[in-house]
Amino acid sequence: VVAPAFFRTAVAPLGLLTLLCFVVAITAWLRHSGSTERGPEPRNPSELPGALVFAALYAVILLAVAGARDYLGSGGLYAVAVISGLTDVDAITLSTANLVKGGGLEAGIGWRIVAVAALANLGFKAGAVAVLGQRALLARIAAGYGIVALAAIALLLLWP
Repeated sequence: VVAPAFFRTAVAPLGLLTLLCFVVAITAWLRHSGSTERGPEPRNPSELPGALVFAALYAVILLAVAGARDYLGSGGLYAVAVISGLTDVDAITLSTANLVKGGGLEAGIGWRIVAVAALANLGFKAGAVAVLGQRALLARIAAGYGIVALAAIALLLLWP
């Protein structure tokens, strides 16, 4: 939406990754659909504190992306993607899309930065499950997370 030209470049590799995530999620849901375990109650994401945190995070990521690009080149953007992806992928995605739209970054590098952030986010979530969750939960997610991570790495390395 914010960068239609970037979308045309990013839709194929990121769309494949999204499709794989969908298949993994549906497979996990079908395998465990009879389970009586309940997760925590979800919170309303549109509450003001959450929106303010996102706005602050977006501003920090926007500054970090601009600074990394100016002082460290595209390699610095990958570092920002890893760090920002640990908590959220939205801010780095919007920042990268705007950078591509403005001509400050090649679209092929842009989608890779978004994929690196998503991979970092996936790794952080797996680590949180390993540290905070039960081993049974880690065992349930390990295969799916591993498949998605390997596919993301393959896309990053092999996509033209």
